[in-house]
Amino acid sequence: MVAGSTAVVIGVGFTLVGLNKHADSVASVASADTAGYAPGSAAAPADDYPLPDPTTASAPASPSPSATSPAAAKPKATTKPPAKPRPSKTTQPPTTAATNASSTSDSILDQVLAHINAARTGKGLSAYVLDGDLSKASALHNQLMIDGCGLAHECPGEAGIGERFSAQGVNWTSAGENIGYRSAGASDTAIVKAANAVTDSMLAEVAPDDGHKKNLLSSGFKRIGLSVVRDSNGLVWMTQDFVN
Repeated sequence: MVAGSTAVVIGVGFTLVGLNKHADSVASVASADTAGYAPGSAAAPADDYPLPDPTTASAPASPSPSATSPAAAKPKATTKPPAKPRPSKTTQPPTTAATNASSTSDSILDQVLAHINAARTGKGLSAYVLDGDLSKASALHNQLMIDGCGLAHECPGEAGIGERFSAQGVNWTSAGENIGYRSAGASDTAIVKAANAVTDSMLAEVAPDDGHKKNLLSSGFKRIGLSVVRDSNGLVWMTQDFVN
């Protein structure tokens, strides 16, 4: 991350992913609303990029050219059983670690959603409707990132975004996701300011590297899921999920 000139705000980073689902076929990582996808790791993912404090910089940095192309991304098989099951040990997948995901207060969600919808209405688009089930999927993924996965769209052992959405009872045929983080103080006001600054950085993107902006200003997506959580290190993590 890059430190801001005031040494108060460390910076932000974010990535995005999108999907289309056709009938009963397996969803592919390709959409008009996404610029690319790269699987994450415990370390900083190659396609994540830090941005300086938008109050001290006029434009976001460019993403790393090493990001994996959509065509190369393949869903991970998760059905292979262990060779020798050991009944004495629990073998729950990593996703269970986020079953008690931190909740986001309604006040914070309302303010972050209002900020996103202000940008949409300013472009003549309808406001996104907050979907409670989709927000549950957002919260579970957000917690996995906080718990050590880092900034990534698919943590080890975690299903892809489409499967995560369906698991929460969300009906969808196209989907997208933006994720990001930024340092902030502990007050609700500071958390909202940090989340909105991440959104503003995404909205400031310039084509062709404007996939996050396309998700935020999509005319095809209608519903949004949101999770905004400040971790013990003072980073505010945000997951924005989108479906039609």
